[in-house]
Amino acid sequence: MLRTIAGAALCTIFAIGAANAQQPVEIKGQQAKVLLNQVITATTLSDLNGKYQLRVTETTFQPSGSVGPHHHAGPGIRCVKSGEHTQITDGKAIIYKVGECYYEAGNVTHMARNATDKPTVLYNFEILPVSVTGGATIPVPAPK
Repeated sequence: MLRTIAGAALCTIFAIGAANAQQPVEIKGQQAKVLLNQVITATTLSDLNGKYQLRVTETTFQPSGSVGPHHHAGPGIRCVKSGEHTQITDGKAIIYKVGECYYEAGNVTHMARNATDKPTVLYNFEILPVSVTGGATIPVPAPK
């Protein structure tokens, strides 16, 4: 009987955990290449030293490429190198064109897409915790 109760409890815990697990971010037709990744050291901003890194990534969106709802592991500036980039936040779409830059706080849910028939290339400049070794795009946090 005790084994049955314990087994049922474990199944419930795993089911709840699975239900609350965040779904991965849906990414279609997008490739990212890290151009520079540097841990911050020896600066006058000593609170950042050894805890954060600066990263520059070149991100290419193919025609109709998109990234579903997501956040980022840190804040950053995005600059459009070529094409047009559509950023959707709170249902509002803003189109950025070649030479334009914009800021992302990191903790704001948004989506992105290339609504054109040509590739779009962005440069992403980010401040990230040193623990981030892969992509900086993260699933939207589950509701509390």
